[in-house]
Order: sequence, then C-alpha cells, then structure tokens
Amino acid sequence: MTIPKRTRERLGLETGTEVEFMIDVDGTVRVRPKEPAMERLQAVKQKLATHDVDVEAMRRESKAVWSSYYVEDSS
Repeated sequence: MTIPKRTRERLGLETGTEVEFMIDVDGTVRVRPKEPAMERLQAVKQKLATHDVDVEAMRRESKAVWSSYYVEDSS
C-alpha cells in the first residue's frame, strides 16, 4: 500500500515501514507503525511488573491450558 509522503512524514514513517490499522467502535481508522512482537511482549511484561502480577505463574497457567488442547495421537 502506498501512503502519501505528507502522511508518512506526519506519522514519522520511513519508506518500507510496516503499519497496522485499527478500526475503532465508531468506525474511525487509526494507523500506527507496527512494533515487532517481541518488543510488544517486553512492553507488556514491563507494565505487568509495576503491578502485583506473577508473570511466570501466568506463563505456566497459560501453557497448561494450551497443552490441554493438544492430545497425542496414540495410533
């Protein structure tokens, strides 16, 4: 998708920057630079660290729930 130069400059986008589109409940479309997944996960982890949250416990619980969806095929 080609984003006009004036718009790229206003958003601070370089040519080739990946973007993501969000559609709000009222139909408004927002565009922002796409952050790599690991950076987003690190930001979430840092935010959770400011609260009384055990990230490792959450990881273990999540892994246990997801593993319950996978059953080994014994055939």
